[in-house]
Amino acid sequence: MTRIYSILSFFLCSGIAAAFLFGIAGNGPSAQRAADVNKGMEIAQQICSTCHIVGKDAKGVVKADVPSFTSIADKPGQTTEFIVGRLVLPYRPMPDLKLTRLEMADVAAYIMSLREKQ
Repeated sequence: MTRIYSILSFFLCSGIAAAFLFGIAGNGPSAQRAADVNKGMEIAQQICSTCHIVGKDAKGVVKADVPSFTSIADKPGQTTEFIVGRLVLPYRPMPDLKLTRLEMADVAAYIMSLREKQ
C-alpha cells in the first residue's frame, strides 16, 4: 500500500507542479520573469532554515529527520517540478508555506542549484 501511495503521490505532485510551472510561463502577471535562484535562496534562508539546512555547508542545528536542501537536490531522479509539487502538497510535519507560484519556482530552482550529483 505504501508503494502505491508513493507512486500516486509522485504523479500527483508532478502534475500539480507542471500546472504551476506552466502558469509561470503563461501570459499572466507571473510571466514577468523566470525562476530566480538568488530569490529562492533568500526565501529559503528566511522561511526554510528553521527546519532545513538550506546551504551547501552544514551549519546550525535542525531536526534529525529533516533533509538538507543538498540531499533533496541529490535524490535520484529529482526534478524542479517534483520539488514544486512538494511545496504545493507538503509531507507532514512540513507546514503549508503559502508561497506564490513564482516563489515556489524560485525555491525549487535554488534547491536544484545545490545539486552535487549529476
